[in-house]
Amino acid sequence: MKKAFLFLANGFEDVEALTPIDYLRRAGIDLITVGVEGKTVISAHRVPISCDIVLEEALQMDGDLIAVILPGGLPNSSTLAKSEAVRDFAKKTLASGGIVAAICAAPALALGSWGLLEGKNYTCYPGMGQDLNTRPKTDERVIRDGNIITACAAGAAEEFAFAIVEAICGKTALNKLRTEVAAR
Repeated sequence: MKKAFLFLANGFEDVEALTPIDYLRRAGIDLITVGVEGKTVISAHRVPISCDIVLEEALQMDGDLIAVILPGGLPNSSTLAKSEAVRDFAKKTLASGGIVAAICAAPALALGSWGLLEGKNYTCYPGMGQDLNTRPKTDERVIRDGNIITACAAGAAEEFAFAIVEAICGKTALNKLRTEVAAR
């Protein structure tokens, strides 16, 4: 089974990380949380989370990733954006046909700074991304453009997770998940 990495650093937005973790695992995706600043990271709302592995362990793992997921929040998004290893995982995943998904501040700060949004339709936290060559579509909550999925903020976390599940597993698996969690 192909793996998906969800990268976490201190200051990540709780719901933007935990909703994709929950929903992707429910859908049968081998989602691994990766601590960029250590095994335990603290959320934006002071909730400690123990990651499955640390970045150094992720670098030792073999095989292509089916997805790289970047929650938002600060300073999480800035920390992820500065990580050459996270950038390389994202670029390699896209090159191999996988999904790269980012929400809130992460599309602008990480994907934008890595040049992955050039010529793409995307959304991000309102007011961010104005300095990038391609402007965000601020009226959309979740956008999939090719193999890049972006979402605007914490309020779109469920839609974001659903978009990732559909991209990886298909519509039937998404509908099963939506029924399981009693989604509207």
